[in-house]
Amino acid sequence: MSRLAVEFEVVIAFCAARILVRQVQGLLVDIGNAIRAWRSVRDALRDEQEEHQG
Repeated sequence: MSRLAVEFEVVIAFCAARILVRQVQGLLVDIGNAIRAWRSVRDALRDEQEEHQG
């Protein structure tokens, strides 16, 4: 394999790795947002339940 082909494959692999890292970061942000939304709903339901009991 020529040196140019090897360098091209390295560049492609590097770009693919950067894209994968960005996708994982986006997924982690989405998971964090979902957890925050779930906690918000849970807290609202808990507050509503306490109002009816109190």
